[in-house]
Amino acid sequence: MQIISLEILIFFIDIVLLYVYLKVSHHFHWFDKPGEIRKLHVEAKPTSAGLIFMLPLLLVLFTIPNNEVFNSYQIGIALLVLMLLGGIDDFKPLSVKTRLIVISLCSYWLLYETYIEINFFILLIYLLGTIWWLNLYNFMDGIDGMVNLHAILTTIAYIFAYTIFGNIQLESIPLMLVFLACLLAFLIYNFPTSKMFMGDSGSLSVAFMLAVFALYGISKNIFDEIVVISFHLVFIIDTTLTLFVRMKYKHKLSEAHNLHFFQTLVMNGYSHVSVTIYYAITTLLLISIALYLQSLQVNMLSRLLVLVIEMSILAFIWLKYHDKTKFERFIK
Repeated sequence: MQIISLEILIFFIDIVLLYVYLKVSHHFHWFDKPGEIRKLHVEAKPTSAGLIFMLPLLLVLFTIPNNEVFNSYQIGIALLVLMLLGGIDDFKPLSVKTRLIVISLCSYWLLYETYIEINFFILLIYLLGTIWWLNLYNFMDGIDGMVNLHAILTTIAYIFAYTIFGNIQLESIPLMLVFLACLLAFLIYNFPTSKMFMGDSGSLSVAFMLAVFALYGISKNIFDEIVVISFHLVFIIDTTLTLFVRMKYKHKLSEAHNLHFFQTLVMNGYSHVSVTIYYAITTLLLISIALYLQSLQVNMLSRLLVLVIEMSILAFIWLKYHDKTKFERFIK
């Protein structure tokens, strides 16, 4: 009961902090202005709200003791670095190289802290996957509420998985609930109509915490990689196929673009709300299937087959939609 009371308190504190930040941002014109090719909003709005709504979580990480689940202080350091990196990039864009170096170091630090005992080749795959995930989540932050709602749904799924399938929920759940409270507070300002944006400070730090929950769950044998991929599959498919098609048409990959599926839908007349809900419903369906199969203790091969079928369906929808126009948005 005390834990729930703390989360409610954090939720309302975050709402107040974000309200103050909204007013201060308008006063000093800390805006993300429209005009860049990847941006879909049509009016200037405050950005980098991740520096604010993630503060309570950061404070918790630096004040609670380490335990057998989370090395809180070490995670807090990496989270702070990513928040600052994103905050700087929100107001004064950094080079791709600088971002990549910092993200890579934070990803390696996270893998080091999870104590996953695997060989070097598999560790390299985990490292590349974590780096890709942090960048991927940043790429998908483009319309009102979408990445925030995705984070809320997947965090609830991780809470459920840790509670039902693990035996360490007493140490892990409070931190997850703090994170969830922060996300819910920001959702009020970000959906259905966005009053402010989380910015890179938000997308990088939110993605990092999702990676924390995923990697610790894997390291403690609560679930496996198939479950994690299933939770985030709709984002993974959109970003990965967009990348491959851009490579096919010889795009400069470091250049900003608006070619993701969600961006294409918005530019073709779908509202931010409808696209966000479409992605959320798809994510919820994938989560439900993954948790159901895990609860039945279905063998890995069968669950992998289901995952491949899900990937194939999402890829088919993505490719079929673009094929209608012969991929004209990708052709320069």
